[in-house]
Amino acid sequence: MSQITLAIDPGGSYSKCFYTLESFKPELILMEPEVATVPLESLQAYEESKIGNSSPENSAWIQYQGKSQSVGFLARKRFYADLQLQKRKFELALPKVLAIVGAIAEKHNLPNDSSINLGMLLPWGEYQDRVLFKDLVTKALEDYYFKENHKSFKVNTFLCLPEGGGILTRGRAPGSSIKDQTIAVVMLGYRDTSVLLVERGEMREGKTASLGFSKMIDAVIGQTSGLNATQLVPAICKAGTNINVKYFDDLVNLEGDYKKYELEKIRSAVDNGRKEYWMMLSNWLSLQIPKEVDEIMVSGGTANYFKSHITKYFKGKKINWCDTLESQLSSNFSQVQAKSLQYRLTDVYGLFFYLCGNAAKNKLGTAKGTANG
Repeated sequence: MSQITLAIDPGGSYSKCFYTLESFKPELILMEPEVATVPLESLQAYEESKIGNSSPENSAWIQYQGKSQSVGFLARKRFYADLQLQKRKFELALPKVLAIVGAIAEKHNLPNDSSINLGMLLPWGEYQDRVLFKDLVTKALEDYYFKENHKSFKVNTFLCLPEGGGILTRGRAPGSSIKDQTIAVVMLGYRDTSVLLVERGEMREGKTASLGFSKMIDAVIGQTSGLNATQLVPAICKAGTNINVKYFDDLVNLEGDYKKYELEKIRSAVDNGRKEYWMMLSNWLSLQIPKEVDEIMVSGGTANYFKSHITKYFKGKKINWCDTLESQLSSNFSQVQAKSLQYRLTDVYGLFFYLCGNAAKNKLGTAKGTANG
């Protein structure tokens, strides 16, 4: 029987997944985060009319319990799906998992009844629903359709960690102990901001707030006209902390003085939005992180963008930026370095290796039990 081990972060900027088959060879799948409920007839018409063949993760749609949904690039480009950031990650995670598993199965010709070791990251505020999500995803994977092909998989292992749990398991130096320390784990993503507090080896508490990078994007959109998040996010990231307006050129279809005016308007909106967002974020962090912490682990795409702010804010504290994990990602996956994604992938990458370690232990334990029996 074939086996897949995969860790998924159903994020607001990308759905991110590291996976491997039985022969250990980690691979990466990235999917746009949109999900759209679509009439089955529309999806069938898409299949009949399309010219050429894209990769399965870029043409993904599923059917489950009478509902058909497009996921990722297809949902964004063909059906103009919204990010639905007002919904919990938990609500959109199920179709994303089904689509990712279906895409992997199609890419590698995996048969039905293959077994799955599944790892998931959820915000602390949704982590309490992990048992319910396990039941839902286990049932769904047993009987659904990926692009009208019936799929059936058995969940062998399910592991869910709160956001930040992945870098906590893999982001510190080998052999270093957390049993005599207080550590704060700060994950700054596109949708949410999460803080975990670990005291003497145990996760004591956590908090999640809707204070991701999207809040800054909303502020910029509110001060400009005709722009959307899909356009703004890559442009703002490329423009950097000095806000180089040349990266906004493609956002403005004007010439001469009119273009200069619009570019300055966008630059000013980004500057104002960044100040406003940092004020909200820093105020929230001051309430969540105690002064006596020994180490602050920080990761996420938003964290990289605000690195100088965070360094100054936590001056005098030991800050762990998970550089080793980021270097491993850049070295092992070419698309990561090309798209500067290493900052956004550390958490799910850490979870992936933690899951693989657990799966190997379980397999060894089963083998020993069989031998002893």
